Amino acid sequence: MEKVYDIVIVGMGFAGYSGAIYAARYGLKTLIIGEMFGGQTAEAHIIGNYPGFEEITGMELMQKVQQQSIKLGVEELYERIEKVEKQEERFVLYSREGTKIHAKKVLLTIGVVRKKLHVPGEQEFYGKGVTYCATCDGFFYKEKDVAVIGGGDSAVTAALYLADICPNIHLLVRGDKLRAEQYWVDKLLSHPAITIHYKTSVTKFVGTDALTEIHTNNPELKTLPVQGAFIEIGHEPNTVFTDALGIKTDEGGYIIVTEEQETSVPGIYAAGDSTTASNKFAQLLTAGSEAAIAVEAMAKELTT
Repeated sequence: MEKVYDIVIVGMGFAGYSGAIYAARYGLKTLIIGEMFGGQTAEAHIIGNYPGFEEITGMELMQKVQQQSIKLGVEELYERIEKVEKQEERFVLYSREGTKIHAKKVLLTIGVVRKKLHVPGEQEFYGKGVTYCATCDGFFYKEKDVAVIGGGDSAVTAALYLADICPNIHLLVRGDKLRAEQYWVDKLLSHPAITIHYKTSVTKFVGTDALTEIHTNNPELKTLPVQGAFIEIGHEPNTVFTDALGIKTDEGGYIIVTEEQETSVPGIYAAGDSTTASNKFAQLLTAGSEAAIAVEAMAKELTT
């Protein structure tokens, strides 16, 4: 007899595990599935705005919510879902590895993907000096001069993280001011290893076997010799599943949801950074809240 879950959660980030905790506490048979644990949260060097923790690394926070969900009986599966079908009153999810999963309800917590600059050399030197995650790859650039591209929270926190292991960090900001929280800006401005270059955009990544310099549109900084470049210019919604399932999105690709977090496909809900909810305020608190709202709505339907 085939195994049927009450709820299958696609995505192993903060929204996914928050939803899993609520689902388990409602007594629902729950599976959380994803190719990689932690999502964007696990990559965060330091989180300082989550209540209850003055400062905590993203990985530590994710491990805590994971442990809590497992203790409540949530099952995990580390596979990549490539297809979701609706069959009568159920959904069937197919993984790349060949697993077939049956669910009464589906919660998508598929998050966002990192934006790219789309300039010459970016793809050529990816993994050879160009990267999109300071906490993931920073160690490989220890004691080297590097650049961080961006002006928001992710760029500023990346620069601060790298300042502990690199002698010189150049922060290239397209505009004329930083867009990060003042808390991080104050820390950045007081760090002697970080130099900020405003009104500076990258026009080209240059090197032979690896990155050696960056070309910019700044007349005072036409060429910047560095061994590493960390692109931290934000994210865009993950559109996997939306086209195949016919899920409605807004013009930016964000999943349109109801007040109960349900998508345009009955029985499929969505939560987290990929949705139009919470005024698109992408925070751990809003991601967890959206997942909790979705599960509460699903639980009502499943238990009445």
